[in-house]
Amino acid sequence: MKALVTLLPDRISEMVHLIWHELERDFNFRSVLVTPYPHFTYCVVEDSTEGLYEKIEATIESVDPFTVRTEYLGVFSGESPVVYIGIARIPELSRFHDALWRRFFGPERDAQDLYGIAHWIPHITLIFGRDLNRENFCPAMERLVFRDFHREFEVNNLAILSGSLEGGIEIEKIFYFRGKHTLDR
Repeated sequence: MKALVTLLPDRISEMVHLIWHELERDFNFRSVLVTPYPHFTYCVVEDSTEGLYEKIEATIESVDPFTVRTEYLGVFSGESPVVYIGIARIPELSRFHDALWRRFFGPERDAQDLYGIAHWIPHITLIFGRDLNRENFCPAMERLVFRDFHREFEVNNLAILSGSLEGGIEIEKIFYFRGKHTLDR
């Protein structure tokens, strides 16, 4: 599987890394560290996706960088909860996600997929996996809930993360939006 993501600029990435390392030190949360690149995900495609690079290039060829804002601390509840920083789903971000989704998937998958147009919630993962349980959830949330997560940053890239949670995740390739050739790192 390959994740299509936006890598975060340095100042946001550093904030996320500090939180990850604090949570690892104080609560032994390590699952999120398998993907050492702070990011948010648009969708996941098969390794064998034909014309992946060409489809990405066709999708981003007319996209200008745009600014988004992190807004809140959130939780995807269920048997395997995820704690995250939520990103406001502004029109530019939704249009880009929609175009990317339509390039790779049809409407029949949209209704069933959490990354589909109907369900996608842009977010930066802080805690997930087996690390989080009933005993440590409340102390971890108490640590995070009073922090200010309001930050603005520019979305200027689409990256492919490949690998596996077991074997590690790597950046396969980074594509930059029009007029942007490097990450603000």
